[in-house]
Amino acid sequence: MSDRSFWKVLAIIMGILGTACGREEPSRPPPPIRVEVLNGCGEPGLAKRVAWTLRDKGLDVVNGNGSNASHFNFSESIVVDRCGDPEKAKYVARVLGISNCIQQVYEEGYHIEEVTVVLGRDIVSKILQGE
Repeated sequence: MSDRSFWKVLAIIMGILGTACGREEPSRPPPPIRVEVLNGCGEPGLAKRVAWTLRDKGLDVVNGNGSNASHFNFSESIVVDRCGDPEKAKYVARVLGISNCIQQVYEEGYHIEEVTVVLGRDIVSKILQGE
């Protein structure tokens, strides 16, 4: 086996292992994903930073620069599927490195957001340090 063939085979194997272990980069978002960003921990400017991060990834943040959650006691961040398409929520969670995803579909009324992100204390250092 030539050196070139060896490296090609190794690259293919590493790609397969990375995908199997969940280390893959987030794929392109299924267009469009409308996201609401809420600050659930009280860190000033956090929702704005996350909103701009999501926009840089091609997502549509529908509540401007983000807003505050109903309280600031969220210790962990959470991504909520609001439209019944969990793949959209999972994509947003992968982009932000958030492991908590739930589904809470609105049954009444009209809501523009498909995914809600509530930012908890666990994400503060990651976002502020640019990880």
